[in-house]
Amino acid sequence: RASIRHRRFDNTYFEFDALPFSPGQHVGGRIHLKLDTLAEHGIDLRLSCVRKVVAGSGDSRSTNQIVMWQAEQNVPAGAVGPGPLGRAIPVNFSISAESPNTDHDNPSDQILWMLHAQADVPGVDYSDDFEIPVFRGAAPFTSASDFGTRITTGAGNFGFAASQTGDADSGEVPQPAHTKVVVSMGSGGTEFYFPVFRNPGRALILLLVTVFWSAVVFVLYHTHAPIFFFIIFGLADLLLIAGTLHVTLGSARISVGSGEILSRMGIFGLGRTRRIQVSNVASIVLVASMQQGSSSGNHLYAIRVRLKDGRKFTLADEIDSRQEARWVVSQIETLAGLRLDTHVEVDLPLGVPPQPLRPTSGQVFTPSRSSTSTTASVGVFFAMVTGMIGFMAWRISPFSVHRNNSPTAAAAPAKPTARRIFAPLTDADVGRVRAMPAQAQAEELLERAIGHDPGALDLFDQQVGGWIGHIQMSDRMKQLEQRSRFSKDLRVRYANVDINLALEGWQENKQAADLLIERGSTDPRYRASAVYYLGMLAGRGVDYQRIHGVLLNYARYDQDATVRRWAVEGMRFLREENVLDELFASFTEDPAPSVRDRAGCNISDCGIFTRKQRMRMVPKLLDLAMNPRTTGQMRSWTFLTLQEITDETLPADAIIWSRWYQEHGSEKMAEFERLEWWQVRGDE
Repeated sequence: RASIRHRRFDNTYFEFDALPFSPGQHVGGRIHLKLDTLAEHGIDLRLSCVRKVVAGSGDSRSTNQIVMWQAEQNVPAGAVGPGPLGRAIPVNFSISAESPNTDHDNPSDQILWMLHAQADVPGVDYSDDFEIPVFRGAAPFTSASDFGTRITTGAGNFGFAASQTGDADSGEVPQPAHTKVVVSMGSGGTEFYFPVFRNPGRALILLLVTVFWSAVVFVLYHTHAPIFFFIIFGLADLLLIAGTLHVTLGSARISVGSGEILSRMGIFGLGRTRRIQVSNVASIVLVASMQQGSSSGNHLYAIRVRLKDGRKFTLADEIDSRQEARWVVSQIETLAGLRLDTHVEVDLPLGVPPQPLRPTSGQVFTPSRSSTSTTASVGVFFAMVTGMIGFMAWRISPFSVHRNNSPTAAAAPAKPTARRIFAPLTDADVGRVRAMPAQAQAEELLERAIGHDPGALDLFDQQVGGWIGHIQMSDRMKQLEQRSRFSKDLRVRYANVDINLALEGWQENKQAADLLIERGSTDPRYRASAVYYLGMLAGRGVDYQRIHGVLLNYARYDQDATVRRWAVEGMRFLREENVLDELFASFTEDPAPSVRDRAGCNISDCGIFTRKQRMRMVPKLLDLAMNPRTTGQMRSWTFLTLQEITDETLPADAIIWSRWYQEHGSEKMAEFERLEWWQVRGDE
């Protein structure tokens, strides 16, 4: 687009009438360009004195631009004269005598004078920026004619008036040709109405950011992210939503008359009306927002009233025209009988020092905040960054919420190992495997079992008892243990139980159950592991009734949530249908979210329950989803459990799920009853 603009308007340049320009004098000259069409709406010119502050270093550098002085004018199409490139646009501004000089001494804190020109023309619009030199105390020493052919000696030759619009503190501010504020007369006096959606571009950008951030929060909620991340991201989302509503639907009304100022701001103007006596007003102040990383010169402005007791209130904001904002301020001051003062203040952001030069008449800087505030803000920033890094680390960790390791598993994640694909086990393979060391034997047979090889499963059952004390949790074994835990085949899940008991050194007999029960009651540090392995023993038929009672007691009454959680994990191996009801009680009644989460997962697809057993839990889950007292988190977990039990991807709506169950529940149950007993929902 820049190349197209260059080809159309050629090498544009600004010819000075005199060099350098000085504060208190005129800035005059011509912009030369190739313009082969008529600019029906004229040429918009803007002269700005800008303080450019660069903070940070490297990739963290940020640029802030502060408009210290600004004036605008529109050059009618008829005032554009001929020039060397085809057309010449006359420029004639008057600048304040107290304006600052151009200053490039500090590259991180510069004073620039910028001339911006733009015009709406068919095709690519014209837009240019020129930096001009302004120095105090020096008379112009070079005429423009010294730099090339001069087309004319003054702007007047183009038929263009030299009247200016500047940032003087006092004096009447002319009304801009186009305003967004609606001015009307009412019973209460003159009213200035700032309508909704007055900055559509800004509103659209903020809306897109808010939608994206809300999607992030939605994902956090439905993936059961740690509560810290959900709270931080949720609060930020609320701020974005509030900002979007304010920018998009916010309006403001200001009424001046009868010795008072009435102000009302809010969504669709529904905020409360503030009544301010003119006698209590110290001044009406125009405040500019900061601008980052842009040279457009466009800021947003707010109108504030400053009371004699020091309080300040915003009357209107989100005003994108400096001239319009100054005009409104001048009108309010005139109607209220206040001293005419339309200077512009800027709230300096954190890290930007006060202007080292003395302030001009058109600009007042609000003092920067203290270093304590800066430190606190930096601390909050790094806390947010740390939180985001922590969330990403949590999301990419090897095990999700639904897939916990045993309480005694090694902390280090398994190194990836290549998966092996075996042909069905033959008699020759049986002899070869039996001759292997215990570790290699266990790994090959478990991997063959994961591949649903019946012969490997039979040999695994025969050999597993002899592996106790001879195998360890290698990287390959870690991978196989996790794969077998979530198999589609309950026979493989039973093999997972066997390998875990063998790795931990527990025989599958009553003596092992006695030892685990005893150790669980006397060793608090091993109690969580004890209840977990007790569940495995019961799942393999060892002292089922006694272990069932022990686990249920721990799951319901132990004071330690970690122990209750691992008791619930142990109960997933108990296989009897009534255990699902007991897990449902933990799912709905336990005070610890971690326990409820694991209970819900064990109801849905973890452990060794059959599909038809889990399907019988659907009515209870539907009742829970329909209950108005069910929390949002519990309702989310309930719908997730329903999806995993039924393999249906319905919306998270209790009525839709209830209707589906009435119409298709019996069909789904019949489908599950036709399955082999070992066929369950799983990964492989």
